[in-house]
Amino acid sequence: LATSLMEGGFVAVVAAKAFNVEPWVIAVISAAPMFGNLSSFVWTRIATGRSKIPMVVALQTMVLLCVAAIAVSPRSQAGAWILLASVVLCRMLITGIITVRSVAWSLNYDRALRARATGRLQAITSLTVVLTTSLAGLVLDAHPENFRWIYGAGAVFGGVGVWLFRGVLVRGEKRHRVMERRGAQDGRRRDGFFEVLRKDSLYARYQLHQFISGTANMMLEPPLVYLVTKQLGASYVVSIGIVMLIPFTLNLTTMPLWARYLDKVHVTEFRARQNAGWVIGVLIMFWGAWTFSLWWLALGRVITGIVNGGGSLAWQLGHNDFAPRDQISTYMGIHVTLTGVR
Repeated sequence: LATSLMEGGFVAVVAAKAFNVEPWVIAVISAAPMFGNLSSFVWTRIATGRSKIPMVVALQTMVLLCVAAIAVSPRSQAGAWILLASVVLCRMLITGIITVRSVAWSLNYDRALRARATGRLQAITSLTVVLTTSLAGLVLDAHPENFRWIYGAGAVFGGVGVWLFRGVLVRGEKRHRVMERRGAQDGRRRDGFFEVLRKDSLYARYQLHQFISGTANMMLEPPLVYLVTKQLGASYVVSIGIVMLIPFTLNLTTMPLWARYLDKVHVTEFRARQNAGWVIGVLIMFWGAWTFSLWWLALGRVITGIVNGGGSLAWQLGHNDFAPRDQISTYMGIHVTLTGVR
């Protein structure tokens, strides 16, 4: 629930309407996950040979502090800076959570079931985001100052979630930690960023193609937020609906279908077909932006939302189709870091 409030689409709308920030601030907030992704390889190094769940719990606790900071931010230029810093720091911490958590998922679920199991977890996350941001939009339309209560409540409920997460177990973690330590003995010779890409040419090509397609995807969010909130003057509910709720709702409903397909094919085949649908959705959004039509923009978001249900799964799990068992976190770290670079 707490991290739902730190999603770029939601917090960018809050920044634009409650804090009246400049367009560049909206762009930085939208790009905050990418700043975080740049730290992924650092998190990989820190996590090597360590217990994963305690580390995730520590990172989650720091995320809650960032959420609480927004709750007490004044609606001024100083408050806007606090919000911006909190979002960027939070996304760096979330990157650490994602990087470390990927090892737990890889160990707990076999390849034939991994996408479906992960899809169920992602579906719960998407449902939480949809419900949280929908309610928050209504509350903010009633009074913009209510963002304080929303973020304060998010921090409290998030604390409950962190406390419950402490009990999660990881199958075979002790053996995996030994493998990580042995791999770390080779250090930079074996697990270095460029060394892995040089030796695994197939993974390097996959990352190159991901880099190109991902760059196009990342170009959309900041201008979309500015167009809907500023130029078209949409309300909180409409703005959050187009920017956040439509894609997350479609992610939630289509993810089980994508998961079954991903369990059957290699991620490269999956990505080639899934991205073709994304291009169609973007073309529809372009027409909506050209004609200043909220309806066409919404339709484009429907198409991209359906497609991104599969994209989020492939982003989380694709590296497993390339990585040796003792280098899962290294491959994930490379993938996430390159996401941040682009």
